[in-house]
Amino acid sequence: MTNRQWCPENIDRVENLTYVPLERRYLKVQFVKTAMAYIGLMLLPVFLLFITEDPAGRNAIIICAESVLLAAAAVNMLFLPKAYAYKGFAIREHDITYRSGIIFPKTVTIPFCKVQQVSVRQTPVTRMFGLYAVDIVNGAQFLAETTIPGLTKEKADGIKALLIERIDNESK
Repeated sequence: MTNRQWCPENIDRVENLTYVPLERRYLKVQFVKTAMAYIGLMLLPVFLLFITEDPAGRNAIIICAESVLLAAAAVNMLFLPKAYAYKGFAIREHDITYRSGIIFPKTVTIPFCKVQQVSVRQTPVTRMFGLYAVDIVNGAQFLAETTIPGLTKEKADGIKALLIERIDNESK
């Protein structure tokens, strides 16, 4: 093992990494999940019909609430393709990086030596599209779990196998 000095100019910057994009079907998953959330939220004002006694006030409140929720849903749906395009992951020699968020961008880099657990999972919505997510639990107290969503079964299993192999190699 060596302990050579590195120049900051020679270090690969996280901003310059080439990120592997998520599966295109994951955008459809995002649309379905967002639509389900907003439909659920839009049902809440309907319950005001049973709570309030003044019909005129009740209708105005419901129309305002539904209008706000519909506008929020439209804006959210417009941002989904941009958010999807920004998401991705990169695997380097000693770590894995996941990038997400367009309004509040977040880049998480996890060194292989800090990974404690790796698992592959599906939700009911991702199961409909045949996609999986890889959950990576690390030793950090903040952001202790990172999830890389929108992967095929082969890619998810490959990442899991690679991480487990690298964990073994890093601990030696």
